[in-house]
Amino acid sequence: MLLLAGEGVLPVLIRREAEKTFRVVVVSCRLFQLHPQLVPEYLLEHLSLEELSAILKKEKPEVLCLAGKVPKVHVFASETSSFFTLCRSLRDRDIVEDCIKFLRDQGVEVLSPFVFLKALVTQEGVLFGPPPTEEEWWDIEYGFRVARFLADEEIGQTVVVKRGTIVALEGAEGTDETIRRGLALARGGIVVKVARSHQNFLVDIPAVGAETIRVIGEGKGRILALESGKTLLVDRHEVQSLSERFGVTVLGVAK
Repeated sequence: MLLLAGEGVLPVLIRREAEKTFRVVVVSCRLFQLHPQLVPEYLLEHLSLEELSAILKKEKPEVLCLAGKVPKVHVFASETSSFFTLCRSLRDRDIVEDCIKFLRDQGVEVLSPFVFLKALVTQEGVLFGPPPTEEEWWDIEYGFRVARFLADEEIGQTVVVKRGTIVALEGAEGTDETIRRGLALARGGIVVKVARSHQNFLVDIPAVGAETIRVIGEGKGRILALESGKTLLVDRHEVQSLSERFGVTVLGVAK
């Protein structure tokens, strides 16, 4: 199995689980800041179709999995590369769909990260911390409506809300930076993260972990509400510890 790895811990977790079934070959890029536990067999110099095609011809994988974050700064810096000129636009959905089409055209089956990360799927209900108040539930519901619109328009997947007011919307900067910006304006705010209505789970799965809880806690946020069944919660023992330390509630909401 070939694992195309971006930043973050997800590629590490997938490799660990996939190695129970497959011989796993990891391919990444020198542009990325990889997790220290991930040591790729191949490092692309650039986000290049030519380099990737050469590896596919050499390794001849039957299946492939894509996981990890590709920061937008690298997407825009590489927009003239062979891969991104192939894409209809630089929206996440188009990049994902065009990438999958290219891989399938090479005769490779693309597996969803969900195959290896089922244990990390966010469950419905309060996971850590005290339950929300009635007023906080209202903010959570409002945040979900706004975040869904944001996600479906390919803008972002995270909002920060307090007392019926949206104080931050996610753009290309990512979840944690959005949270920092929102909580700098409104301590005690609520963070909501959702998937798109038609999320492509072959590649792009919304995920949060301990660092996000730390950012919320240090910003004096109150709640992290995740869409259950469609998001991943990693580093759960550390998440629980940080939840208790900062008094941050973590919950999954079915939508």
